[in-house]
Amino acid sequence: MIVGAGPAGCTCGLLLKKRNVDCLLIDRAVFPRDKICGGGLTPRSYRLLDRLLPSFHYDYNSVNRLKLLVEGKSVFDLHMDHELRIVKRREFDAQLLEEYQKSGGRFANEALAAIEENDGQIVATMQSGRQVACDYLVGADGANSRVRKHLNPLSDHGFLWMEQYGPKSPDNAIVINVSKTYEQGYYYSFPNESYDVQGFGDGNTTPQRFRQVLDAMGCPNLKPKGAFIPRSCDYPLHDHIILIGDAGGFPNRLTAEGLYYAILTAQNAAEAISSEQSFAKVNGKVFAHKKREVWESRFFYSKTGLALLRLLCNHFPGILKWCYNKATTP
Repeated sequence: MIVGAGPAGCTCGLLLKKRNVDCLLIDRAVFPRDKICGGGLTPRSYRLLDRLLPSFHYDYNSVNRLKLLVEGKSVFDLHMDHELRIVKRREFDAQLLEEYQKSGGRFANEALAAIEENDGQIVATMQSGRQVACDYLVGADGANSRVRKHLNPLSDHGFLWMEQYGPKSPDNAIVINVSKTYEQGYYYSFPNESYDVQGFGDGNTTPQRFRQVLDAMGCPNLKPKGAFIPRSCDYPLHDHIILIGDAGGFPNRLTAEGLYYAILTAQNAAEAISSEQSFAKVNGKVFAHKKREVWESRFFYSKTGLALLRLLCNHFPGILKWCYNKATTP
């Protein structure tokens, strides 16, 4: 059984169907539903998705320009060699769930209430009272994952990120602002087809701080929404209870981008289940990379890291472009 019908859960379900493994996908939300996310699919994200699910077609806005600001001042204007695809998560997630159901996958609009382990079997109880016994339970239910809390009731939610939908900008560019006053976070503006997603998140985010940052960036005062993004895999690994995507704490520690690791960990979970291997082994490279990202993030957002970023932008833009291409492409 898979809990959570976002990109991680649906991708895992589709890949299990391809391997002739029966599963039930559940989600408490009625789709389409809103999701806090800039919606950026990097080249390595959409290439992985295209390889795994070649028949899946989705709507997106193609963006080839990235504007980097430090302390609100433009330092780098990059024309990207490979497009970023900006999706509306409300539509993208619904299209992915529809693809899963078209493949014959079973879906139930239910909420998980409790998990029990009895003699090697996992029993999931829904809020309706219905019980489902399963050999594997996959948690793809986001930062507030009930499956994750079963493994570690004291698991950290991570950083609060907030965003609003602002007017569409004319230059169709992604805008990123970093500042020494931000605690390992940044301001962003992602343009999709009809509006810009303007957001901010760091280690000290509050609704009041969000408003201050967006006011300083010249954004209109609109109604925001918020969600947590986990930054650690702080739970014991289990042979038959697997966490993927945000539920597993896999978003990038530096950028908070989660779609690539949602798709990748979904692939690894499907492989582990279908081949009866340990997820810890199949997903081993990802776990190791998450540990490295902690130090990368701390350095990048330090005073030294931001000073180095300015230096590269002003004097060695070619190096910065190479670093960006290496980080976003396979």
